[in-house]
Amino acid sequence: MLMRLLHHSSAQDQDVVVASLMPPGFVGQRLQDNGVRVHALGMTSVATALPATLRLAALVRRERPDVIMAWMHHAQLATMCATMLARTGAPVIWNVRHSLGGGYVHEKRLTRLVLRTQALLSRRPQAIIYNARVAMQQYRAIGFDPTRAMVIPNGFDLDADGQRAEAQDRLRRIFGIAPDRIVIAMVARAHPMKDAANLVSAFARLHPARMPAHLLIVGEGMDRPTPEIADALSALPTGYWTLSGQRSDVAQWLGGVDILALPSAWGEGFPNIVGEAMAKAIPCVGTDVGDTGWVIGATGRTVPPRNPTALALALMELCHLRPEERVMLGGAARQRISEMFAIDQVVKRYDALFRQVAGRIESDEPGPSARAMQCEAL
Repeated sequence: MLMRLLHHSSAQDQDVVVASLMPPGFVGQRLQDNGVRVHALGMTSVATALPATLRLAALVRRERPDVIMAWMHHAQLATMCATMLARTGAPVIWNVRHSLGGGYVHEKRLTRLVLRTQALLSRRPQAIIYNARVAMQQYRAIGFDPTRAMVIPNGFDLDADGQRAEAQDRLRRIFGIAPDRIVIAMVARAHPMKDAANLVSAFARLHPARMPAHLLIVGEGMDRPTPEIADALSALPTGYWTLSGQRSDVAQWLGGVDILALPSAWGEGFPNIVGEAMAKAIPCVGTDVGDTGWVIGATGRTVPPRNPTALALALMELCHLRPEERVMLGGAARQRISEMFAIDQVVKRYDALFRQVAGRIESDEPGPSARAMQCEAL
């Protein structure tokens, strides 16, 4: 989402600096390739958190930003500490991208401590952005200040129509998928929260029905399946599934899949991949975690988390549709993105918030560029 914001912002008076707590990975490299200054703060463990925070404080003193937006919980806490040390008076915005199924129950002990500390500090940021309505309610329940809260959903590009055939050809060529298969794809990093095992179990239930489907799972670490996933896949005939690690070309073939599945067990706020697929006119099946169900609406199917039978039935329902019926569902999904989550409208809301927080709403006078700093655990 940060990449899309920076790419689509039309504000000419913003000078953006990104500070990454951890070593910049794939996203950090893409930012640098697009001319964004990225500073790595060198946090690799709890033991290096303090030195990284001190480096962030020094960076804030040097850059003297007009606004700091902190993404992800650990970066938000580090930013509060750094700004108190830097004493520049820069206003801070928190950007929450996560939901809390069952409160703290799924979070690691350190993350629980960070969240409790943030709740105590939550009157200090000028604003707290949530990308999901459900998340705003959940964080309020654990003590986050409701007077700072606002919801700004994720925004998405709308590709030109007529690219599906090209994307289908590219998809099947890259992954070696037969042209008669219905491609069910999951794109996510390997993490228990994403619950890929749930999707594999659901897909295994399709095979006895002789469904001509192919399961494609792509993402960081997905090419190294857990024993649970490996066992489930071993029960399936070869040639009906593909696992792949992280890829930089997802946007080029995503529009060629037939169904996008997101089987998350917890933690989703506003799932980017669902919005990206819908923008490419792909019907989606997701679990009712965070705002996933609201995003999909009537353009796909939403099922309870950790229920492979329900997930299998939803996938089977879409697989049984005629191709033209799936195309109609996909068209409705694209229209929903256009009406509710277009990137241009989302960027305008962010730009307006930056100007408000920086105290620049009323001034049309030319002046120095607004220096915005983004702090994230990339």
